[in-house]
Amino acid sequence: MNPGKKNSNLLKNTGIHFLEFALGFLSLAKCHYQPSHDMKVNSLPFFALIALDSWADQDYTMSELADKLSITKQQLSHMIKVLEERGLVERIHDTANRRRVYIRICDSGREMMNQMKQEMLSSTLFGLRAYTPEELASMDECLCRLMELMKKFNCETDEPVKN
Repeated sequence: MNPGKKNSNLLKNTGIHFLEFALGFLSLAKCHYQPSHDMKVNSLPFFALIALDSWADQDYTMSELADKLSITKQQLSHMIKVLEERGLVERIHDTANRRRVYIRICDSGREMMNQMKQEMLSSTLFGLRAYTPEELASMDECLCRLMELMKKFNCETDEPVKN
C-alpha cells in the first residue's frame, strides 16, 4: 500500500474512532451528569459558564465570547441576560468606552460551577468503581495522553477532508 493511502486510511480510522468516543462521552455526560439544579451540563449556558470560569484571567466582550462559543451575538445576548438575572454573570462597562461591555462570571456563578464539578466527579468516581486497579491505571494513562494530544486539535479548517 502506498504511504499516502496508508496515511489517509489512518486519518479516516482515527476520525471515526474519535467521533465514536466523542458521541459516547456526550451520551454519558447527558445521562450521568445531571446536577441537582436546573443547569444541564449539555446546555449552552453551561458551556458559557465553563468558558468564563476557565478564562477568568481575561475579560471578554460579547463579540469575543460569541466567537469563542461559535454562536451569534443575539443568542449570546439572550443567554447572558438569563445568566445575569440568576446572578451567575455580570456585565462590566469599559470606563474608557461605555459601549464596550465585558462579561465576567460572578462569585455565585463560580461557586455553582465548582458544585457542579464536584457532583460530576462524584458520579464519575461511582462509575469507575467497576474497573480493576490495572484498568484504572491504563485509563488514566490514556486520558492524560489524550488531554495532551487534544491541545493540538483544531476543528476549524478551510475545507473538510474528503473520504
